[in-house]
Amino acid sequence: MPSRLKIALLSAAISGVVLVAFGLTAWLLVSRQKLESVDTEIRSLAARHPGWIGSRGNYQRLDDALEFIFGEAHENQIILLVKDAGGTVLHTSSGWPKDLEPEKLDCSLENDPNAVTMGADAGAGMGRGRGGMGRGLGPGGGGAQVTFTKVPKFQTVNTSRCEWRLGMLGTADTTLVIGLDYAGPRKELNRIRNAFLIALPVALFLVGLGGWIIAGRALRPLKTIADTAERITARGLDQRIPDSGDSPEASRVVQVLNRMMDRLEASFRQATRFSADASHELKTPLTVMQGELENALQAAAPGSPEQQLFTNLLEETQRLGAITRSLLLLAQADAGQLMLARAPVDLSAELEGMIEDARVLAADSRLTFDVQCQPQLRVEADRALLHTALFNLVANAIKYNEPGGKIEIRLASDADKIVFTIGNTGSGIPSADQPKIFDRFYRAGRASSPRTDGIGLGLSLAREIIRAHGGELLLKESRPGWTLFAVTLPANLDTSRPA
Repeated sequence: MPSRLKIALLSAAISGVVLVAFGLTAWLLVSRQKLESVDTEIRSLAARHPGWIGSRGNYQRLDDALEFIFGEAHENQIILLVKDAGGTVLHTSSGWPKDLEPEKLDCSLENDPNAVTMGADAGAGMGRGRGGMGRGLGPGGGGAQVTFTKVPKFQTVNTSRCEWRLGMLGTADTTLVIGLDYAGPRKELNRIRNAFLIALPVALFLVGLGGWIIAGRALRPLKTIADTAERITARGLDQRIPDSGDSPEASRVVQVLNRMMDRLEASFRQATRFSADASHELKTPLTVMQGELENALQAAAPGSPEQQLFTNLLEETQRLGAITRSLLLLAQADAGQLMLARAPVDLSAELEGMIEDARVLAADSRLTFDVQCQPQLRVEADRALLHTALFNLVANAIKYNEPGGKIEIRLASDADKIVFTIGNTGSGIPSADQPKIFDRFYRAGRASSPRTDGIGLGLSLAREIIRAHGGELLLKESRPGWTLFAVTLPANLDTSRPA
């Protein structure tokens, strides 16, 4: 998962946890406040109208008083129940729900040590009532002295019609139950909850979007560094990371990396220049040595020890000359200065000539050739260098084969490319050596064979030459008994043109 997306999701997740915790806490506090508000109203109603208990023997006046206070729809707003000390129901208001059985209500109350006496005027101005707030109970409602000696108890019950908040207040011989419709507060709580649930995804989206934008700005220097690093090659060591100045930390990282690349470029240029200069300077003395040894070899008596010595020295000088030429070509390739004398080349015909030479070299090993070459495949290339690269592959297929083995060569066009593959039998390349076969002077397990000789530069040089022509050299397969290399070159010539 990209770091930018990860940061955005993490920001949204953390913010979501915080918002949910805050919303849940706020909702619980509001719910408690609503309950306490309704409970306070119940207490206020009981304190303002003590006649509800004092009107013994004529409870019908209670319903009249409720209609007077709350209007004709009082049955949907308030309900009353009066019980005596023995639990006998003395009165229920006309709106008492049928599915709320009075006998099943737990009206057991504890004594209140802080009980006070409430009269007709007690609690004047306290709390708030519903529809007709502050009005008296009507005839017979005032004047009675009532002492609520029990600790009030509140509970919420649901009926088929609505939700009620019940408050239970008691005296020594009577219990008063007042119920208020809780639908209004409940709807308000539900609206708050629904609004929060709707706002939460929007808030999380905005937080995630903000995290995405901030993460993008914060990671922009890293993207710039990565893009620049991808462009840095042996031919592009002059690339530097631009300093956007977004932050001091990023600027310091950019400056450190740029200074490091300055040092790397200087070191690489120095090493490349040394290889090129050394190879160039060695060419002349090696040529002179080779000429002198050839003259000495011709002057030596046939079969003499001197002739054998000069022969060995000449072979080593030629070997040293091949190393020098290869190093010079590699140094030029590293510096991006490998000069190609491009010209139209009939690759099919060139390959046929290589195979004829290869058959001669493979005669002693009794190797068989399986060749399938599409005719008249042409490329624009440096004939000598391309011949060197492809013949290195053919020579390796012979060198690292087994007696009586097989070499398979294919040349064909594929869309806008020309594909050359060469495979050979043999022990194969060990898996541990395969990632390193294009390293310079790396010969690994193959060098242990007395039948193989070389300098470990053939594959490196072949790959650099192929790359200079816009192609690629790859090891496609290597296992015991079979090794396959593939070369792709751009088919940038009309095949109808003569080479």
